[in-house]
Amino acid sequence: MLVLFSESLYNSLLVFSLLNILDIITTYNVVKKTSVESEANPIARFVMKKMGVAGLFAFKYIMMGVIILIGFATNNLEGSMWINNIILAGVVAWNSYQNYRLGGEK
Repeated sequence: MLVLFSESLYNSLLVFSLLNILDIITTYNVVKKTSVESEANPIARFVMKKMGVAGLFAFKYIMMGVIILIGFATNNLEGSMWINNIILAGVVAWNSYQNYRLGGEK
């Protein structure tokens, strides 16, 4: 049974939301310093080419919804969140490294 109001689920959703905000910020900063071509995800790159920063936000929020729907569909929302959080923490760390490396450019 899917528990919708547990402290652990609340914490995983909070971390999920914060990591997605950090991903948007760090991705935007890397793209601003380089180009849209530096985006590794081909779907996100395509959306950003067509819609700019608004596309980045739209893509992120659609993907957040997809992750949550997968969690509901598999009856493991909390597990889905934590798996995504681990992957997204790596993405944010990579973006942060790229921002640090590119700090003096542009």
